[in-house]
Amino acid sequence: MIAKHPLDILFYPDIGMDPLTYFIAFSRLAPIQCTTWGHPLTTGIPNIDYYLSAENAEPTNADDHYTQTLVLLKRFVMYCRRPKMPEKPVSRKQFKLPEDCNLYVCPQTLFKFHPDFDEVIGSILRQDPHGLMIFFETRQGRLAKLLQNRFQQTFSDVIDRVRFMPRMSKRKYFSFLQVADILLDTPHFTGGYTSLLAFAFGIPIVTWPGRYMCGRLTLGFYRQIGVMDCVAHDAQSYVAIATRLASDKAFKNKIKNRILKSAGVLYEDIEAVHELEYFLERVVKEKMNHFD
Repeated sequence: MIAKHPLDILFYPDIGMDPLTYFIAFSRLAPIQCTTWGHPLTTGIPNIDYYLSAENAEPTNADDHYTQTLVLLKRFVMYCRRPKMPEKPVSRKQFKLPEDCNLYVCPQTLFKFHPDFDEVIGSILRQDPHGLMIFFETRQGRLAKLLQNRFQQTFSDVIDRVRFMPRMSKRKYFSFLQVADILLDTPHFTGGYTSLLAFAFGIPIVTWPGRYMCGRLTLGFYRQIGVMDCVAHDAQSYVAIATRLASDKAFKNKIKNRILKSAGVLYEDIEAVHELEYFLERVVKEKMNHFD
């Protein structure tokens, strides 16, 4: 069906999240083919010409990480509407959680939990005796069980303060964010859309940027809004930032207000659309001139 159309350019929002688009990408269906951070890794596919990324999320040697020509834009390739917090307030009791704890929430899908994160989780709970750690189950219930077994090996002394919550609707998740103290980002493969949702409500996220862009998305958002207080450089600083945010309410509220004040630049950003338009028009024009 795609091949029937005389395309100038074929743009994949992601390659790797779905088997169909992954295998389609091996075909040359347009003179120019490109992708972006819907799946934040290089494709390794020769027929993909460009990878569009954001300069705020890439390290200095980013060109070495891609088989495609890397294009660094000033903004992320996205147009995201800012979600609205439910008007009706909720309490932790509605989620069967204690009111008198420091609630650390990591909403990332469980396959992102690298073993390097285990000691961080354990250290946070050891340093904060009032801390309660929340993760979310996946459709594949076996993943949660496997992770629980791993945690039993790495921080069994505090595993009684780890909870796995069932999957929620988006509306219920927005309500749940109201009762969280902070969010924890997974090292090596960070949040993307989940970070955007949290920033819309001013929720601080502790992040530890990795070597590759897939571990630097939250960092990129923080750079764009100009708030860097929650960016760790190693496991020790990650634990220190997390426990301070959860225990020092004045500090947490200060960061929350700064995020709320600045996060608007991440949403409904028409300049991000124009930047993408400019790139697409430029590369098509260059291709046409090459054949003239």
